[in-house]
Amino acid sequence: MFNFKQLIKLILYFFVDILVESSKDISKNKILLIRLDAIGDYVLFRNFIESIKTHVNYKDYSLTLLGNLRWKSLAEELDSEYIANFIWLDRNKFSKNLFYRYLKLREISSEGYEFVLSPVYSREFFSIDSIVKKTNSQNKIGFSGDFSNITRWQKSFGDRYYTKLIEGDDEIVFEFLRNKFFFEVFLDSEIQLTKPTIEMNDKAINFKLPEKFVVLFIGAGEKFRQYSTDNFVKIANYLYYSCNYEIVLCGGSADTRLARDFGESFEGEYLDLVSKTTLSAILRVINLSDMIISNDSSAHHIAVALGGIKVIVISNGNHYGRFTPYPKSITDRHTVLYPPSIENNKHKNQELIDSYGYSSNLDINDIDVNKVIKQIDEALLS
Repeated sequence: MFNFKQLIKLILYFFVDILVESSKDISKNKILLIRLDAIGDYVLFRNFIESIKTHVNYKDYSLTLLGNLRWKSLAEELDSEYIANFIWLDRNKFSKNLFYRYLKLREISSEGYEFVLSPVYSREFFSIDSIVKKTNSQNKIGFSGDFSNITRWQKSFGDRYYTKLIEGDDEIVFEFLRNKFFFEVFLDSEIQLTKPTIEMNDKAINFKLPEKFVVLFIGAGEKFRQYSTDNFVKIANYLYYSCNYEIVLCGGSADTRLARDFGESFEGEYLDLVSKTTLSAILRVINLSDMIISNDSSAHHIAVALGGIKVIVISNGNHYGRFTPYPKSITDRHTVLYPPSIENNKHKNQELIDSYGYSSNLDINDIDVNKVIKQIDEALLS
């Protein structure tokens, strides 16, 4: 059923959207890829761009990527070899600023495409589906998806905007493998990729790093996914005073308050890079580190894709099985620590997926910091 807020939103967006005139022409041999989610989602998706460009049927196609502005610098550095045109969208402004929404929809729909691909499993009606609707193409392909980010009435409308909906497995599937399935269906062929990868170039960073350091990512997209700053200070103290590792603190602009709180409590030497450098530079910091310790954020996905880096993730279990833990077939250098309700029942994997695959209300700070320290010891010895 509609609620009042959704109804108002629908009406406002409807009047904005009808002002946008879609291109009447369709450009052959052109594909629009839509990916508007977070940095970690992009990392788990990006290798399949190359799979399209190296496929015999699509090697001569021109790809346009409609992406989230948050990972613009990363995508343009890593994927310009395969992407002919980038369109960047600020999700917050697209949701709240009607004029910005109009301008971006007009830009996106100014050209028609032979294929429009939306490989996001958990679709969003007011962004992804609305964009698909306004884009002219005879081949609009998306996932049938779930109801994580969409209501039943929204999905009923949104389904009609696609010419083909891929029916994925209803079970929770690790996100990289879900992406692989989508593109294998689209390409009608098996993809040999077994894990996400990022190949670094020799681009230098403009600051000096310690010789021996561990990176701490103390922020996360939502507060319930953030281990307390006090606990991160205890972790930093152990690494600095007991293990002789220097600390590098990383994160985005939303993490500046957490970084300030950390600095007020931690008395050792550390390098604070929170909101002070580019996403591209952060990759190089991770790549040169001895280990990263992170909340469930994009950082651990980047570390896995870079390869060979020891990773400890602290998670309340949200989206268990979809974004954590990593399958052993992808990496064996990635450890996730969960609250006791999950940690003590890891042998009941399917029950955990059923309970926490879509959400978790467990308190992340129920994870004993001594368990994290014990895992640090094990990781450093391996």
